[in-house]
Amino acid sequence: MPHAALRFQQMSRGLTKKRTGLRIIQTIAVLTTLLVWGIQIAVLSRSPDVKLSVAHSLTMILIALATYDWVLLPMAMGVVMSLLALITTAWGWANTHSSLLGGDLVALLALTAFVSWQQQQRRRRLHRLEQTLDDLEEESYVKEQNLRVTEQTNQALTRKLARYQRLQTIAEQLSALVELDRITQLAVRQAFELIGKSDVCLLFLVDKDRQELSLHAAERSPEVSAVRSKQGDHFDRYVLRTQRPLLVSDVMRDFRFSHGGSSDRSIRSVMACPLRIGQQANGVLRLDSQQAGVYTQDDLRFLDILLDLVDAAIANARLFSQTQQLALTDGLTGLFRRQPLLDQLGREVARANRTREPLAVLMLDIDNFKRYNDTFGHSAGDVVLRSVADLMRQTVPPEGFCARYGGEEFAVLLANTTPARAAELGEKIRQAVERGVARTGEGAGKPVTVSIGVAVFPDDARSGVEVVRRADERLYQAKRAGKNRVWSS
Repeated sequence: MPHAALRFQQMSRGLTKKRTGLRIIQTIAVLTTLLVWGIQIAVLSRSPDVKLSVAHSLTMILIALATYDWVLLPMAMGVVMSLLALITTAWGWANTHSSLLGGDLVALLALTAFVSWQQQQRRRRLHRLEQTLDDLEEESYVKEQNLRVTEQTNQALTRKLARYQRLQTIAEQLSALVELDRITQLAVRQAFELIGKSDVCLLFLVDKDRQELSLHAAERSPEVSAVRSKQGDHFDRYVLRTQRPLLVSDVMRDFRFSHGGSSDRSIRSVMACPLRIGQQANGVLRLDSQQAGVYTQDDLRFLDILLDLVDAAIANARLFSQTQQLALTDGLTGLFRRQPLLDQLGREVARANRTREPLAVLMLDIDNFKRYNDTFGHSAGDVVLRSVADLMRQTVPPEGFCARYGGEEFAVLLANTTPARAAELGEKIRQAVERGVARTGEGAGKPVTVSIGVAVFPDDARSGVEVVRRADERLYQAKRAGKNRVWSS
């Protein structure tokens, strides 16, 4: 198709040059005819005795020029030139009554008729050729337009292909991330770079405690000042409320947002998509610009696809976090399991060795729990276990480490805690359980009690395992002494 269009253009330029040359020749022919015609008039006007040979020669030249004019000139000009020759020849014949000029007149009439017919035929052929040329030029123009559209389409497809290849790379990067912060930072950076044309890219997540949007990640152009709004604006709230993508070409002409953009900077174009976790919108990714008409529907579709990848990555990250949490905590009580307790114990013992500070360990066991569990069932026993765990969380200081050690046995780590303070805390836990947990079924209303053993590193033991074993021994000393008590020495 490009070669055909080039050939058509070359043909058109060649015909244009030929037309220019033809006009020059036509002008010369007209001037020559008029010159000979003027000379003929002058010769015939001088004397009726003018030499017939001169008049005859001029008439033949005039006839030849008139006939040639029919070929070169448009039909109207050819008729004019022929009429001039006919009038001049007829006038000369009338003045001289010469048979030569009479023959010239007859020949001129015959030639004029023949040439006129030939001219008509030529005009028809020329008209067909001009129509063909016009058709070729139109076809060339159409093909050029098609070629231009094809090139634009190829460029657009190339850009889309590059974007989707980049999306594949982003998907691979997201699949390797399990931290929420790194996922959101990657999403904002890639959206800002790939969409382009933006002054700011913001990602908001829903703060479930405050039930409002909170800025989680941002990217901006160097010339844009820091974003002061941390809770989003009416654009973000609109997307969160409708849970649908938003594309605003000019906020000043959109009746939904005509009252303006963000309070801290000028905004004319906005594009945003909801961030969904499952079926619920949990955030918004938004780009904006100070220029109107910046974003396209292709940009919005690309952003929506990117958000689908981010949604899946965040869901995987949360699932990974939940899985980690389940591996570390007890599903029934919500306290840490035994292994995380032992890991924390090793770290705290190492720290206590460096700082020379005491480390207290409390071992706690629910009195008569096995008999209660066997009598009233595991459901009733689970209620007691959860209640005791809740009271421990409420009673133990925030810096304490609570764990379910196994069965009905619990443990507490307290850094920088003396034996007296550890025993005091153990007593608080014992009293809280006695007051706050009651039995069900037979003996309903009677309090649940616990026995607690206390040991302190390094006074009672020189290693983490030893201090736990020592606290466990004192726990069973408390049970042997009558239960529902704290044993610390």
